[in-house]
Amino acid sequence: MDVAGTTALIAMLEDHRLVVANVGDSRGVMCDGKGNAIPLSFDHKPQQMRERKRIKEAGGFVTFNGVWRVAGILATSRALGDYPLKDKKLVIADPDILTFDLRDHKPLFMILASDGLWDTFSNEEAVNFIKERLNEPDYGAKSLTLQSYYKGSLDNITVIIINFKDNAYSSYSKEANNA
Repeated sequence: MDVAGTTALIAMLEDHRLVVANVGDSRGVMCDGKGNAIPLSFDHKPQQMRERKRIKEAGGFVTFNGVWRVAGILATSRALGDYPLKDKKLVIADPDILTFDLRDHKPLFMILASDGLWDTFSNEEAVNFIKERLNEPDYGAKSLTLQSYYKGSLDNITVIIINFKDNAYSSYSKEANNA
């Protein structure tokens, strides 16, 4: 019986509209045209009031043992897999879905990363780190991953940087509107 689980973070771009869906504690952050960190998703953690309430209503509990955990086991309240907790409805796979109009934000780039990064970097710290490294191969993703490791992250660290160089999101919509 496979009892492991995972998180999911999906970003879809359609013309000037960005749709982000997440389950778990992977996170997306956008750097807007002014250099500000804009959250694209929010972690599903058991200590959040809405998650704790949902877990308690399902007959579960949340404990603290270094980090907050569902039933003393899992440090995220939503996940794919993790069937023993899912069978009891303590952990769910329902995503949060957020939509952004990129014309309002004029993004420079976005960071999509697993919780290993976010254990060692705040949204603002990660954006500032990448702003200085967009000219590196992979837009600084490798440097950010290594820095998180050097700062002591004990979890998996996966980082993807999407560079919106020259407002690439808007060139498609211009062509589509002219067709």
